[in-house]
Amino acid sequence: MSAEKILVLNATGKVGRNVCRALLEAGYEVYGTTRSSKGTLAEQGVKPVVCNYTVRADLDRAFAETGARKVFVITDYFGAAKKSASLEFEQGRAAIDAAKAAGVEHLVFMSVADAEFFDEHVKHLHAKVALEKYLHESGVPFSILRPCAFFENLDDAANWNPLKKGVVKFLTMQDCKYCATYDIGRAAAIQLKDPQTWLGKSLDVIGWQGDLLQVAAALSKVSGVPVKAKLAMPIFLRKLFLKDLHHMFLYYELQKGPRGTPEAFKKILPGALSAQDWFRFHGRYSNGEKIAPDCATVRSPV
Repeated sequence: MSAEKILVLNATGKVGRNVCRALLEAGYEVYGTTRSSKGTLAEQGVKPVVCNYTVRADLDRAFAETGARKVFVITDYFGAAKKSASLEFEQGRAAIDAAKAAGVEHLVFMSVADAEFFDEHVKHLHAKVALEKYLHESGVPFSILRPCAFFENLDDAANWNPLKKGVVKFLTMQDCKYCATYDIGRAAAIQLKDPQTWLGKSLDVIGWQGDLLQVAAALSKVSGVPVKAKLAMPIFLRKLFLKDLHHMFLYYELQKGPRGTPEAFKKILPGALSAQDWFRFHGRYSNGEKIAPDCATVRSPV
């Protein structure tokens, strides 16, 4: 019996690559959109589909070429939508409409935990709320994943926060709920394999909770090296230059959001990664040096 096909949008991104990895491990035949055939998807075992995942005509062609009847949909406010919530909504709507036209049997949409509870200043979540509503009304069979802060943001050299030996930095020192992008993919597989339970429903993806000192302790435990916890920038600069993210972190810090818990998520995915687990899974510092001898020999894709 041949494996079921699934199309992963933005498969080369921070989330998409690990979603592809998890879906491959779950036994799916994974197709991933990419804007260049020269990428590394094929090395992962993913079948690359050259496609601009924000353009309806490209999406129609991708569904036709692959024959996929399952799809993982990601929208990107900061990148593809160029910090425009209205453009992000249009791009997400194009994906939902293309899925409907293709007769998709299950669309998994990645939103954000508690998206509807953040204040108006958190502009990068406005489209997520609107797209969830559009998806409910679309007639497309769907489920929704709502992740919290990514562990991957602890090693985000593209945004001036590389993971270095002996130090870990983030935009808050306070208690925060984290998840691994790999667990987003594993949660997607759970929903896809049990549509009777999950169609029309949402799941908060929250694997671990702790403050930055606890994150540092986890890295120290894995690496065997003392680790300092530091803010990636002072709070007054976060407020001044990253207003959108500043207000998101205020929700984490002052209102202790999101409402979901690691305990609830682990009832669905018992092996959800903790901070220690994620550092072992991630495997290397930004400069390529291994975190510890027992870490992955191949760095996790981010």
